[in-house]
Amino acid sequence: MGQPEVWRTFEGPGRIWVVGAIHGEAERLRNVHDELSRRFQPKDRIVYAGDIMGYGPDVVGALNELLLFRRALMARHDVEPDDIVILRGAQEEMWRKLLQLHFAPDPVSVLEWMLGRGLQASLKAYGLSSREATNAAREGRTALSRWAGHAADIVDDHDGHRALMSHLKHAAVVDDGSLLVVNAGFDRGVALDKQLDSFWWGGGDFDTLTPEATGYRVAVRGAAHGQAGVRFGRHAVTLDGGSGRGGSVCAALFGPDGNTIQVIEL
Repeated sequence: MGQPEVWRTFEGPGRIWVVGAIHGEAERLRNVHDELSRRFQPKDRIVYAGDIMGYGPDVVGALNELLLFRRALMARHDVEPDDIVILRGAQEEMWRKLLQLHFAPDPVSVLEWMLGRGLQASLKAYGLSSREATNAAREGRTALSRWAGHAADIVDDHDGHRALMSHLKHAAVVDDGSLLVVNAGFDRGVALDKQLDSFWWGGGDFDTLTPEATGYRVAVRGAAHGQAGVRFGRHAVTLDGGSGRGGSVCAALFGPDGNTIQVIEL
């Protein structure tokens, strides 16, 4: 897979908004977008750090809200499509694996693991039954493949959802080395294109990352598995307000040198 398909590289310094984990909280995201709309300036760029889906009460609504706001930004502020970047989070990665579950050696165990980590809310939002999915997994590959096809058709009934899912990036960076944005983790000392699943399942030592470990002055993540919180370190920033689990959606604006300029947490 070539670089343009894997991550987004912003050219030259500028202001970048980063939105942390949303986890199906459509109303909170809408409130954050209202503030963003008032503060957004020409030439600003925005990165959603993944985990739009999962856990919260309105996964479909959150995806719709993101798509609507993207359209509004391009209309009102003459924003280019490539200046709005959506990363793949752990929840979106699980959804991708769900639709390929018939290839897994032990689909029942994989499905149960994912259901306990937020996937159940995404299934419910699309009107899909976790029980039917589990039954299909137990019946075998043919039944599971048929169920996955049905799930994909359901997603297709929601305008823009499939296109959004198929264009998710793994990371976003600024070419001058000022800023790196990921979903949850980054393996220190490993090149960007060698990170594999660490973007979604890593992050245990994220708060201690340094420019020597990442190659970037500031590293920002939107989700912190088991360590939710909004934390601003010298070289590592976490924007997980706990949305979908009783907390907030957080967005922060970073300047050309990677410094934090503004924070919205609702």
